[in-house]
Amino acid sequence: MSRNIFTLSLFELKHEGCWSNLTSDYGVIIRTLYAKPKGDKYILGIDEIRANTIKEFKEFLRSFRNDENIIEIIDIREIDRRRGIFRIIFKETFNNKIMGILNNYSVIYLRDLIRNGEEKVLVILPKDEVNDLRREVEGLGSIKRFYESDVNFDSFIPSVMDLSEQERRTIIEAISKGYYDYPRKINLEELGEILNLSKPTLQEYLRKAEKKIMNKILFELKEFELLWND
Repeated sequence: MSRNIFTLSLFELKHEGCWSNLTSDYGVIIRTLYAKPKGDKYILGIDEIRANTIKEFKEFLRSFRNDENIIEIIDIREIDRRRGIFRIIFKETFNNKIMGILNNYSVIYLRDLIRNGEEKVLVILPKDEVNDLRREVEGLGSIKRFYESDVNFDSFIPSVMDLSEQERRTIIEAISKGYYDYPRKINLEELGEILNLSKPTLQEYLRKAEKKIMNKILFELKEFELLWND
């Protein structure tokens, strides 16, 4: 029987000298999609930003671009104009950055949310590294909350091997042929003809695949709730 060696740690931090403080000035909400240090030169970041208006986003972006810790903005993408969602790719310094600290630890899962000038970070890492991480993060500023709990490795690591060959083939065809589109581009009978499966058999494969996939997504949704809620 395998033992549980990983811990989920969540902490809230407000620290000076970081561009995260801009979120309180402009009311935007940010989450990190990707953050990877390039040696000790810079951190390459990809962030998703939600703003109430285009004007709000542009005002934030202007201040973000001029922040002393931002080296370069590489790309700006409009993901969903109606919902005010944008994506930026940029380079930043290591100065006073949580992501720079996390690079020194065996983090296998990372999610964050930045709003109202505070960073809320959720990480999964080996239990024996948690205390060192906490001490190092405390050096950045005041920690509002630090929460720990055991976590099952299998609950958050997706695996396509969970799906049988037929389940995998069925779900790929269903998605690519527009079965999950709204409105649907294909019904079960038509999809069954393509896959040479009866409707009941097709439904069974889809239900089994959907359950396995949704169980993995459920972990993501629960962890986002931890980040979103106060």
